[in-house]
Amino acid sequence: MDSLRQRLPAPRQAMLAKESRSSPSITAAFEPSRISELARDSLPWYKVASRRRLYALLFPGAIVSYMTSGYDGSMMNSLQTVSYWDDFFGNPRGSTLGLISAIIALGAMCSAPFAPWVADRFGRRWGITVGSCIMIAGAIIQCESTTFAMFVISRFILGFGLTFCTTASPSLVSELSHPKERVAVTAICNTCWFLGAIAAAWITYGTRVIPSTWSWRIPSLLQMLPSVIQLSVIWFLPESPRWLISNDRGEEAMAALKRYHGDGEETELVKLEYEEICAAIHQEKESGNTTWKSMVSTKGNRYRMFIVVCMGTFSQWSGNGLISYYLARILETIGINDSATKSLINGIINIWNFLIAITSALLVERIGRRPLFRISTIGMFVTFSAWTIASAVYAETAAHGAAMAVLVLIFLFQFFYCIAFSPLPVAYSVEILPYSVRAKGMATYVFTTKVAVFVNQYVNPIGLANIQWKYYIVYVVILAIESFIAYGWFVETKGRALEEIAVIFDGEEAEVIAVAKSEVEIAQVEDFDHKKV
Repeated sequence: MDSLRQRLPAPRQAMLAKESRSSPSITAAFEPSRISELARDSLPWYKVASRRRLYALLFPGAIVSYMTSGYDGSMMNSLQTVSYWDDFFGNPRGSTLGLISAIIALGAMCSAPFAPWVADRFGRRWGITVGSCIMIAGAIIQCESTTFAMFVISRFILGFGLTFCTTASPSLVSELSHPKERVAVTAICNTCWFLGAIAAAWITYGTRVIPSTWSWRIPSLLQMLPSVIQLSVIWFLPESPRWLISNDRGEEAMAALKRYHGDGEETELVKLEYEEICAAIHQEKESGNTTWKSMVSTKGNRYRMFIVVCMGTFSQWSGNGLISYYLARILETIGINDSATKSLINGIINIWNFLIAITSALLVERIGRRPLFRISTIGMFVTFSAWTIASAVYAETAAHGAAMAVLVLIFLFQFFYCIAFSPLPVAYSVEILPYSVRAKGMATYVFTTKVAVFVNQYVNPIGLANIQWKYYIVYVVILAIESFIAYGWFVETKGRALEEIAVIFDGEEAEVIAVAKSEVEIAQVEDFDHKKV
């Protein structure tokens, strides 16, 4: 077992960290940096007016991007219980239903090459603005759909715009947030999926009784609400300091850092952040690590991309897609056919998911990433295996107890999923990526996620229709693989600033080490030249 731990990067890092606590010779490599110490000692955000204002703008301006995806999944789940929608589009089932759900993912995949270019060339705010405008157009067309083809095209447009927002938003959030709250705030991004899901579930629950096509047109139109909120707020936020510095606008970057991280003062933390960002971006430009090719040109970047791809894939291929988009069909396999009951369960489960996800997001920095990933993957594997067995028993016996067991296990499975794969895929991906490839890396994350979603959404209804509970065995195997990869490759990043995480992946090649070692001397410089880039 020790030999295996030595060969796998994540257990090896964990062992070194444990040894560092008892061995002074290697403790320095694992000590928190001066930035981390200053951030830890800072006042909580709710006691600082500038940070209260920052997060009051960041939430509606950037974080709500993820509401659109959640809204879509829950809406499509709920619309399957609305007779006017079902009849209007010819009672779609199997591959037809899969196409309606999956087409939004295809649209997101098609815009993946363009989204990082906009975010890097014009700034994070423009990426969010472009994406929001496209999604508003898509929602309006979706509401006005008169044919099956028009409805499908509208959902493609929604997906096309979604990638622009979900590429730029997490970058802006992580790059603007104060170091003390950065992880929690970034983790909250993906939990907003459930805010959208809750809204869609209960809106559709209410409109399903309207005796016309407005029973599905109203929820379809309201899918543009997160985008409208973003457009109304995003330009009240400053641009990312890292983007400003990389575009030779150091004075604006320092002004943003002073206003929101120093409460209007040029504090020691602000100076150190500024200098570290400058050093990291300068090193990345000098080394040429700013292209698509650079994402796989070094061992450290290949490792990063492996984790990013895993985050995108695991967040969709863990069995959660069945619940997000096809809960109504799953409930039918255990004898729950009443549309009101199915809609009610959908609404309740999304509230449950959000409460678990937001709690986990707020505890990420205290617990750590690695423990959450390990508990989550093992827990999902066990509960999904039990879910499969209970489904098989119901299929054979139609026992009420087996049906109730499936329902309980669905909620328990969602608990294990939400403690890690709701808050962490975005937060973990964005923090391990260096600035030079952060937008491209997040576009890769979105692309991978949407490929996984597309396959999931297209294949799931076919599998459920043809082999019913036996289809769950596929996910049991996938979850076993995920558990091993989480153990072997998901390293801990707890307690490190964005630029310092590079040390974990690049080792001695990460020149930010030199910056970290000289932080104390930088803090003592009386005449700090904040115009230097």
